[in-house]
This record gives sequence, C-alpha cells and structure tokens, in this order.
Amino acid sequence: MGHMASGIANELRAPVLGISSAAQLLRFRATEDPVIEKNVGRILHEAERLNRMVASLLEYGRIEPLNLTVANPDDVWDRVLEQQRGALERRSLLVDRIRAPDNLKCAIDVDRLSVVFRHLIANAVEASQEAGDIFLTSSGNDNTGWSCHLRNDGDIIAGDELSRVFDMFFTTRTGNAGIGLATARRLIEQHGGSIEITSIPQSGTTVTVALPAAV
Repeated sequence: MGHMASGIANELRAPVLGISSAAQLLRFRATEDPVIEKNVGRILHEAERLNRMVASLLEYGRIEPLNLTVANPDDVWDRVLEQQRGALERRSLLVDRIRAPDNLKCAIDVDRLSVVFRHLIANAVEASQEAGDIFLTSSGNDNTGWSCHLRNDGDIIAGDELSRVFDMFFTTRTGNAGIGLATARRLIEQHGGSIEITSIPQSGTTVTVALPAAV
C-alpha cells in the first residue's frame, strides 16, 4: 500500500502543478471577466485540494525508519495546537486541555508524531459543532506509558462506518481523501503504540492514542 500510494502521488503531482499554473496564468490574463475569475477560483481551490491529497499520499508511502528521541508527546501536541490555532479560531473552537506529567518520556519521532496529531486535530475541528469545545486529556506514568484522549462533540460515527475509519481511502466527509487516519495508524504502530476510535451518543467521538514509555 505504501508503494502504491507513493506511485499514485508521483503520477498526480505533475498534472496538478500544470493545472494550477495554467489557472494562475488565466487569472492574470482575465481580470476583467467576473465569470472567468469565479471559475478560475474554483479550479485553484480544487487544485489545492488535490495538492493536499498528494502530500497525504506521499506521507503515507514514506517508508523510512523512525528518528527516535526521548521526549514528552505532550510537547508535540503543544506545537501542533499552535500551528492549528487559525483553524480552531475560524470555527470558534476551544481546546480544553489536561496534560500528562512533564517528566513522562517516550521514544518518539517528533516530526512523524506531529503528522499524526495534525491529522487527528484536523478531523476533530472538521467534525466539531461551531463554537464548541474539543477535549484533549493526556495521562500515564513510567510503567504504563503515555496516552491521550481527543474528544469532539460532533455527529456520532455509525457502527458500520466506525469499523472502517482507519481503512485507506475511506471517508464520510465530502472533499476528504480518507488518507489521514490510515497514515496515523501506521505511524503510531511504528512507534509500538495503538490508536482507536469510539463514538457514543451524548459523549461524542473520542480518539485514543497510547505510546509505550521510554525504556
């Protein structure tokens, strides 16, 4: 699957770049026609969506050993949440946060774990009710390792869909490529950890990530 994802991404990259470049040139030449301007905007929007898909496919297909360092995964969450502040503010979302102890350490690849957390928070933002809360709770100790629960108050995922959420290309949302959670699971399993999703009425949808403590 990794090799196939990389192959698809590399085949898509050049034509998407060509479409985007041609649209940019057309926009420059046709500034006086509002109909053309509107449709060029649509082309560029879809080209950008395809670019995000290409980036996701390349990330999924990236087959390299992890560059492990001993660190607290909550520090990675700090960085990702700061990067996603704009997306959170656009939907007036607040992150209600509880951190694990600062001295808790895991052997992690900071860059690859950042990819996981970006996919998870992006899904939570997309699924959450406008002006709602996202709950992020981390815990653990040197014996059990580190874990976090990321919960949103959006629509519940149906049981038949819940069993497929980590499948490559499976998605319940228009415009979503269905690559992010598949990538997240692969990277977490590379770390020797686990990831699961539960979705319960009145409780919302929760993603749980667990990582072993550093030896």
